[in-house]
Amino acid sequence: MKANEIVTVLNQFKDSSYQKGLIDGTWGIGKTKYVEDFKDAYIDACYVSLFGKKDIESIIQEIYFQIVDSVPKGKLKKHFSVWREKLNNINVRFYGFSISVPLIENLHKTLYKELNKKNTYIIILDDLERKHESLNIKEVLGLIDGLAKIEKIKTVLIAATDQLKGEDERTFKDYKEKAIDKSFTIDEYADEAPVKILGEQVWNVIGKYSDDFKFKNLRTFKKTDLFIKEVIKVIGEDKFTEKFTKDDVCRMCFATIFFKVEHKSEMKLLDTEGDASDFKNTYYKSSDAGVIEYLCNHILKNSLDNTQSKTVFHHIIKWYDTGTFPKETLFNLISSINNYEEKPKNFYSSEQEILNVIDNTKEYLRNLNGTEKIDEIVRNISTAFAWCEVLSIDFGLSGDEIISLANKNISNSIDLDTGLFHNELDSIGVESGEARNIINSLNKALKFEYYEQLIIQIKNSYVDGSYNVSYLRQLNVVINSIVDEKFRDSFIKNLSDNQFFFPIPSGRISEDLWTWCHQINKLIKDFDRRWELKNYYDDFKNYINGLDVVQDDKLLQHRLKTLFNR
Repeated sequence: MKANEIVTVLNQFKDSSYQKGLIDGTWGIGKTKYVEDFKDAYIDACYVSLFGKKDIESIIQEIYFQIVDSVPKGKLKKHFSVWREKLNNINVRFYGFSISVPLIENLHKTLYKELNKKNTYIIILDDLERKHESLNIKEVLGLIDGLAKIEKIKTVLIAATDQLKGEDERTFKDYKEKAIDKSFTIDEYADEAPVKILGEQVWNVIGKYSDDFKFKNLRTFKKTDLFIKEVIKVIGEDKFTEKFTKDDVCRMCFATIFFKVEHKSEMKLLDTEGDASDFKNTYYKSSDAGVIEYLCNHILKNSLDNTQSKTVFHHIIKWYDTGTFPKETLFNLISSINNYEEKPKNFYSSEQEILNVIDNTKEYLRNLNGTEKIDEIVRNISTAFAWCEVLSIDFGLSGDEIISLANKNISNSIDLDTGLFHNELDSIGVESGEARNIINSLNKALKFEYYEQLIIQIKNSYVDGSYNVSYLRQLNVVINSIVDEKFRDSFIKNLSDNQFFFPIPSGRISEDLWTWCHQINKLIKDFDRRWELKNYYDDFKNYINGLDVVQDDKLLQHRLKTLFNR
């Protein structure tokens, strides 16, 4: 049953012979919204949330005062109005005044007699699964049974029974048949609910994706709505163009939240069949770039208006995960997308126009000053080499020469905060084989520069005593991708020249220093094992334990023993 049918169910229930009803549905499916719609339309009803309720008395009190407050002014005899006013001013708990089910029954009978009422009164108790642990479910079911015995009163319990655990779950199963006359199960949210949450414009963009994945929690849409509004507000309406569209931002925000919230960051949509499935799935799971490709291919079905928008996808994911993002970097990427001009590449261009494109690209590369974006350099190379292959001419610059000319750009493009894989270049869609080879060479150079800058940051953090372990953790993440012997030798030399970047944990130490010691210990152990360094870890331990400062410091010896024996 869909959530919007709750209104119809409650209207039918109040006129039926059933006394005690249950509306059951998982969290976020929209139960409370439509229960409140019913209450707003049907005046002879009260709604009480059991969220955090610790005892039956507080529930009865809330029901009682809701009934009293629902009485229209001027409709009762004078003595009853005075009685009502006095009761409204009573601090029930302070004076020890007990409001019981019989008192509610007397109030109900009095009201119906004085007001000449004939309608059934509906008491709705919501959020059973959110009650306080000290409130026993048997007490709640007993209250429902007691209220339902009052003439012209019916009770409806609203719950997400799949959230009941342990003793609550067992008790509810044991007593449900006796305590409930009629149950209704809500297994779908209302068709119109997502549209109302997101608005028609956004729903028209992402509705087709949600239809494919059949999830029940409307909170996913609410989180999507809030995140989209946040991102669009920060980016600013003036930055959206035909090249960088608001629709693509909506798609990326939705895919991020769906992946994180509904699928708990698990790649549940991967194809496990086919010859290439293992290779593809390994790629998806191995890097940030793989995650983005997974979201684009499997959730968004390659539907971005502009595939260049993928360059900002990483920042949107990080934005959702951490609440922060590099604003300048993000805006530069958006500007690059909006300013990108497709080079002429169709049959209508003259050969001279194409030759001019090639010559301009060579001139562009020879005059690089380090401020140009690396993505822009790759786009120019890709276009020029594609035309060189069409015309069967030599570009005039080798791959090594291009790498040398772009050396400053490579260095300036490194962003340590985003991780290694985000710094790599994508060759998808590049037509020229030679251009792809140059991109591969650029990626090797970017990797080496990334490693070098990471080591510099580690060294600086060690020397100045700031002990920022995030750099050590980044290095640990990319250990398996370091295959370049030149870098390995360089790193090992850096370790040896800088006492293994290991601060001696003697005397009074900080938590940051001790965490750094743990990370260095783990790194060297992993280097030894993965790079097959032949007992390098043992050499490290022997070096540290053999230092003069260690020999007479019992506390230091204890710390090192604790560290090395983990």
